[in-house]
Amino acid sequence: NNNNNNNNNNNKSPPSNGSPQSLSVRQVYEDEDEGEYFYAIAFGARGVGSPAGHSPLDVHDSDINETDTNVVHIGGRAEQSTKKPNSSTLPSKRQKTTSSNTPLLPCSSTQNGPPLLCLAGIRGVIKIIDTVRRSLFLTLDGHNDAITDLQFCPTNEWLLLSSSNDESIRLWNVQTGTNIAVFAGHCGHRGHVLSISWHCSGERFASAGMDNVVKLWNVTGEEDGNEKKEGIVEKAVKDSWKLTPKCFSTVIQQFPYFSTTSVHSDYVDCVQFVGDLLLSKSVNNTVVLWKPLLNDEGEARQHAESESSQHCTIPSSILFLREFALTHCSNWFVRFHSPPPFYKILALGNQKREVKLWNIGGDDGCHPSQKPFCTLVTRGGGIGFGDSVKCSTVVRMVRFSHCGSSLVAVCDDSTIWLWQTQ
Repeated sequence: NNNNNNNNNNNKSPPSNGSPQSLSVRQVYEDEDEGEYFYAIAFGARGVGSPAGHSPLDVHDSDINETDTNVVHIGGRAEQSTKKPNSSTLPSKRQKTTSSNTPLLPCSSTQNGPPLLCLAGIRGVIKIIDTVRRSLFLTLDGHNDAITDLQFCPTNEWLLLSSSNDESIRLWNVQTGTNIAVFAGHCGHRGHVLSISWHCSGERFASAGMDNVVKLWNVTGEEDGNEKKEGIVEKAVKDSWKLTPKCFSTVIQQFPYFSTTSVHSDYVDCVQFVGDLLLSKSVNNTVVLWKPLLNDEGEARQHAESESSQHCTIPSSILFLREFALTHCSNWFVRFHSPPPFYKILALGNQKREVKLWNIGGDDGCHPSQKPFCTLVTRGGGIGFGDSVKCSTVVRMVRFSHCGSSLVAVCDDSTIWLWQTQ
């Protein structure tokens, strides 16, 4: 709302006293599908290259009329779908926008542009946008309920995980538009899956949800002595590059290699791998740092690929390491973040419009601190704001930049707050 009031100040450097400035809007995407609310967003994969050589987007925007706020309409009136029998109160899903005669994302030398923007929410459809071409050119349709989280693989930018209220996690190949695997079933979640997190190796991931459970799933194969076996998901990932979506058969993985209810006694709405450890948060004012006990090295991961998995006991024991002191954080679906690759700091918002920071260690020998070492308050004056602007609702989500030099917080009142951490 403050963008138009600050056109004359866009070239000014930030004030030295650290008071906030307005953030100018670069692009706006307006979804035209009735009833859509976005819950998850992720940047990943690669768009098609542009003649401008992937310069900052303001270079591409230089010929755009500033008065139109660069609104791009995505979506459109959805066609009737029969794939959501248990969600009669929601609008029907839109159909895929690509033709059967054209590859979804053709692999070519020009596909080296900026990351694609992926959005998903209440309609259960992943919408992928090219921010250079400013267009929606792919949708991924498979979930039967709202999508709650999106995470790209840290070692393969084309692999995307999505979690949903339909009690499943899906693995996608964004380049080919293929649904590689569904993680659900016999030993899967028994409630909405709210959060997912890749391990830094890209070989496994964690999931958590409203069944109070944290589960660990395997994407690669297993080791049998000195020989490594190829798992069903690993094979499916390889096949997804060779076969078209029409010829590909999505695999079902029903058995995680680890599952525990020992960490939390209520909804688990956020989970993240921290090296080989895990951070998880529940709505009962707790964030816990813990380690899954997998018995012998690799033993637990073999359960997911064993033919007799249904007769095995999936490991569930944990080593409790640290509980972080929280207050005013009983709202559900409030997300924390610890920036990789060193995971030294934990950031989390709360109902008092604050962002708390904790030391959680890292490679410097520092031990996790139970109490926060810093509190960031979402209020203050700045250019175009006056002296009384502040967040009036819960701080819903926080996120560090890739290099850890910046921290962004988003509040339920639609305000966005940015801090420089270095």
